[in-house]
Amino acid sequence: MAPDKVALSRKQIGGEVPIVVSEITDFCLYTGLFGTIDSVRMQSVCDKLTDIADDKQTDIVIIDLFNVESIDSAVAGYMLRLGGVLRLVGVTPIFCGIKSKLATTMVAAGVNMDGCIVTHNLKSALKLSMEMKGYSMEKK
Repeated sequence: MAPDKVALSRKQIGGEVPIVVSEITDFCLYTGLFGTIDSVRMQSVCDKLTDIADDKQTDIVIIDLFNVESIDSAVAGYMLRLGGVLRLVGVTPIFCGIKSKLATTMVAAGVNMDGCIVTHNLKSALKLSMEMKGYSMEKK
């Protein structure tokens, strides 16, 4: 296997925008958002993540919201648009790690994630990404 095609890596490919994007397989990127996200920051995240996904020609992006403290309806709208933009360029977004407090806030704000793939946590998102590409994860 070529060095750039390792099964799992921690190759960070993010830049100056306040996000870290890691290539975890040759077909999947990961980013974890954190803190309180405002519209300006979310727009930067959207721009940077779509550029990186396009540059890397990735198939799947896992967007982890576990460490997000709060968002407003405008930010939630950016997240949904991000998912839409990624899908339009052939990238499947998987959102994961939405805590109950954040989920309650999102539902109260009228955020509808029906068109998005949402998993409980990073572990289930990674498993799903592998299954989507025809791999299976087995216990030894």
